[in-house]
Amino acid sequence: MHIVTKITLGIGGVILLGSIIAMIVGGSSFADDIAENPEGIGKWNGTSPTTYSGEFNMMAQYYVFVENGSTVNVTVIDGNATNYFESCEEWGDCDSITLSGYDYVGDIVISNGGTWDIEFSGEGEVIIKEQEINLGGLLAMAGGFYGICCSVCVLGLGVIFIFALDDNKPQQIIMMQQPGAFVQPMQQGTIDPHTGQPIMHQATYPQMGNAQTGMAQPVYNQPTPAQPVQPTQPVQPTQPVQPTQPVQPTQPVQPSGGFSQSVYNSQDEPKL
Repeated sequence: MHIVTKITLGIGGVILLGSIIAMIVGGSSFADDIAENPEGIGKWNGTSPTTYSGEFNMMAQYYVFVENGSTVNVTVIDGNATNYFESCEEWGDCDSITLSGYDYVGDIVISNGGTWDIEFSGEGEVIIKEQEINLGGLLAMAGGFYGICCSVCVLGLGVIFIFALDDNKPQQIIMMQQPGAFVQPMQQGTIDPHTGQPIMHQATYPQMGNAQTGMAQPVYNQPTPAQPVQPTQPVQPTQPVQPTQPVQPTQPVQPSGGFSQSVYNSQDEPKL
């Protein structure tokens, strides 16, 4: 497996494991807070018709309960599309939260924290309860979810690398021999990292004619045994150089046959 593939799969696995842990821890913390106070903590109670003015936090939910058998309308004064009252009938979950002696009628949704005036019309007892949201648990749960999505993408990329990238290990090439045909042996090769093609090292065989079949026969070179190395002869010490003898002077040549040799001198010639 290629080193890039291993790194990619390793990173994807670490992200996936960390995201699962974060999602479990964050979700458990968020769920525990809701389980301890499923209907929230009392914030205000009064008798309608009335108007309540108070601080509302954007990181909290506000449940509105009215006395059993009473009809009360709730309005957020100066509200808008992000700050309003949402009736439980819109989602059909009026039975999701129960409080003894009261009916759950909806939520006060506040996206801009601050002081808001809530108007109640009709007759009956009204209670507002606050359910704080565990921001740390919510962020951990959301981060874990997105981390799982990212890890799946990284792991998918690693799977693609498994088929797209090859390692540089030598590969054995197997050739099929047909009946009656000679298959030239091939040596084990390696893969070119640039082209991805196998590099084969092929031996060359001289061709020899066959008078009977007319086909060239392969000639296999026999290995030549190595010759033993002869031990070297010890070097003989050099002889000292003898001094040269002085050259003897040459003796004058004696005339042969008893005849004397006269020397001709032009000055002895008589003058005319």
